[in-house]
Amino acid sequence: MSYEDQNQPYSNDPYNYQDSSQYDTSQQPQDQGYGPQDNYQGQGYDNSQYQAPQPSEQRPSQNLQQLQRIQSGIPGFDQIVGGGLIRDRVYLLAGPAGAGKTIFSSEFIWNGLTKFNENGVYVVLEETPQQLRENLFNSFNWNIANYEDSGNLIILDAISSRLGLASQERFVVPRPFTLEALLYEIQTAIQACQARRVVIDSLDAMSLELTQVDLRSLIQRLTMILKSFGCTTLLVSGQADNTNQGRKAVEEYVVDGMIRLHHTLEESVSGETTLEQNALQGNSLEEDSFAMKMRSRKIEIPKMRGTSHSHYLHPFTIGEQGIEVKSEPEVTKRLRRAIFKAKQVD
Repeated sequence: MSYEDQNQPYSNDPYNYQDSSQYDTSQQPQDQGYGPQDNYQGQGYDNSQYQAPQPSEQRPSQNLQQLQRIQSGIPGFDQIVGGGLIRDRVYLLAGPAGAGKTIFSSEFIWNGLTKFNENGVYVVLEETPQQLRENLFNSFNWNIANYEDSGNLIILDAISSRLGLASQERFVVPRPFTLEALLYEIQTAIQACQARRVVIDSLDAMSLELTQVDLRSLIQRLTMILKSFGCTTLLVSGQADNTNQGRKAVEEYVVDGMIRLHHTLEESVSGETTLEQNALQGNSLEEDSFAMKMRSRKIEIPKMRGTSHSHYLHPFTIGEQGIEVKSEPEVTKRLRRAIFKAKQVD
């Protein structure tokens, strides 16, 4: 590279520009703007039909619809999820054995049939349809067989083919058991009874021997099928242990919301407090207490897209009418204070 002035020291500074007065600007365009008034003279462009875009505040906004909620019918539950579950969504119902997952999901279906005129599909993968019928009838007097006969409810037998057994059920997944066959039969059952509520019990049986990638694909495909028919769905799953956190993470990320049930062993303290009156030493409180170990059930909502929800643990009970959730948060400690005056001694 040559320089006209060899006496000036060389500089490798990219910002060491020459004085602008030394440049010939006679051949430079006078207006480099790109606004709507520019004619791009000499460039072959014709912008005579150009229209400036509307300001953002004048552009038509997208029509956003209010999310529609459905009532679960489970006392106290709808209050802690902002007024009910959102229609056309898929929720994960997780918890350990004995927490009440099957009762919760069955009550969700039962209330849809008896209170809200919504048909349902219940997919069983871990107990037979007859066991489900007998357990619900003997525990809560819920005769779901009547709704099967009327065509309002379909119990899809998926456990028989999964175990390689014969089945006398009207709706059954054919042998050999495959995930493709299961998805097809679920879709057929939903169409047959025009279901609005679906329960799949349980996801653990569906996902046996699946990798994380396959499981995520399975849940995504299942979610798309269920949403396309306008179904609100509960996917039942056992609580993952510490050695299976990867599979648990897949489930939680794919679904629209998560309902977790707890079934823990806790210490319950009972007893009585008496007031002893002593004329010489004054009044005193004496407490006789004893502790017992007992199972306690609680529910929490770790995730719920599109709605506000409680972030507390809520106790719930299982009675003759099913599950009842205490909408008030659990109180773990309570301070008791007694104030009394000492008896005056003459």
